Amino acid sequence: MICGIWISMNSFLHKVLCVCLGGVFALLLGGSARARELHVGIGYAIPPYVITESDAGLEVDIIRQALLEAGYESLFIYLPNLRLPVEFAKGNLDCVAANSVYDLGKDSGRSAFPSQKTIAYRNYAITLRDDWLHIASINDLAGKTVLGFNNARLFLGPEFRAMARLNTNYRELDDQSLQVRMLFARRAQVVIADKFIFLWWREYLKKVSPSMKRELSLPLAFHEIFPPSPRRVSFAWPEVRSAFDSALDELRKSGRLESIINQYIQP
Repeated sequence: MICGIWISMNSFLHKVLCVCLGGVFALLLGGSARARELHVGIGYAIPPYVITESDAGLEVDIIRQALLEAGYESLFIYLPNLRLPVEFAKGNLDCVAANSVYDLGKDSGRSAFPSQKTIAYRNYAITLRDDWLHIASINDLAGKTVLGFNNARLFLGPEFRAMARLNTNYRELDDQSLQVRMLFARRAQVVIADKFIFLWWREYLKKVSPSMKRELSLPLAFHEIFPPSPRRVSFAWPEVRSAFDSALDELRKSGRLESIINQYIQP
């Protein structure tokens, strides 16, 4: 009788143990199945690459899809370029998307592990064609009224940085729509911007400011004095960077990366 009770109790404890272990494994599996959310820092108002209002854009969609493929959800934090290293240093950002020559680790004081190239911006010196300005090199910007994008002097190399330091008529703007307005209003002779960013803002201003449509339709000259500017994402952890790079490779091989690009820029 005692033996029978012991066997029953043993069987009962065995079942309880199995149920408990099953619950633990279910929690563990449930936790691993839920993708961890990463806070991604990126500049704001740089369409078609970053369209803040719709939480989308060419660059945003590529990064979001690659992170999803790597097992991570993403929350994009849109900030001025100067705020990105500050928030990364505080731990408020897990990664930052920026120009590939930008050293996030050095600027933030926190270890950063850069990914491979995501996309490349194509920056030009943009002028009104009927101004007939000869611009064949960065040196030709000397003495001209030049508007760069925020932190352009950090991203476009030492020669451009020297020009920006010596040219008293050089300014940088956070809002790139102002670059477009000021060029067509002849308040600047040269704008430094990515071609597709500039054209996107021009078309946007035509829609919201019909009175400027004729002025904004003046022909432009795009002076190719900069090499392509590759973009990348710098992560706080090397293992996340590696997972992101692998996922980005798969997007390229499958053709999905090209599909994202074609949604915003016609081939």
